[in-house]
Amino acid sequence: MMQEPDWHEIARQLGNPSGSDGIKTAERMQENNAGMIRKAIDVLRVNNDDRVLEIGFGNGSHLPYILSQAENIVYTGIDISETMVEEAHRLNKHAVEQGQASFSLSNGKDLPFEDEIFDHIFTVNTVYFWSDPGLYLLEMIRVLRKGGRLAIGFAPASFMEKLPFTRFGFRLYTPEAIQNLVTEAGFHMERLEEEEEEVRSNGEVIRRNYMVLVGVK
Repeated sequence: MMQEPDWHEIARQLGNPSGSDGIKTAERMQENNAGMIRKAIDVLRVNNDDRVLEIGFGNGSHLPYILSQAENIVYTGIDISETMVEEAHRLNKHAVEQGQASFSLSNGKDLPFEDEIFDHIFTVNTVYFWSDPGLYLLEMIRVLRKGGRLAIGFAPASFMEKLPFTRFGFRLYTPEAIQNLVTEAGFHMERLEEEEEEVRSNGEVIRRNYMVLVGVK
């Protein structure tokens, strides 16, 4: 008889990857979230010399795709996982040494940046773990320049509630709930795009629909 996976531990690693298991979790997340990450980057419409902030970068292996969007992009990533900060530095050593990218720890509630310093902000599959979504979004709009874009990638509650680990520490949202949070923080809703893709979950290939919301300051 097969032992049931430890869903609580899986959920913990998804929210805050740590140690060798966290590195493996991040690799799986990067594979499953590749389409969503690229979509969130594409909708920002990054231009030359723009400053881009990512919240929750995982292992940061998608950095080359971000830097390929335009010339002289400066990327900043924050994450709550020390393991992910170390792994992102390891995987992107050259870009960090060249001053194109930086990765650091942050709780998300108090962004350690000046007002209106970034042209774009994006985050993928992190909203489920925000302890105070309204406060997080107020910090994002504070550090975003006028006219800057915010992209939030997420899977809706209708999909997430079917996964066995989301009952442990996940906060699930309908698209309408995310839109309300973003507009209440002061963003103008530009659009909400929906995509469908195949991903691997617990050894099985499943169909997932996901959303990318775009808000403008």
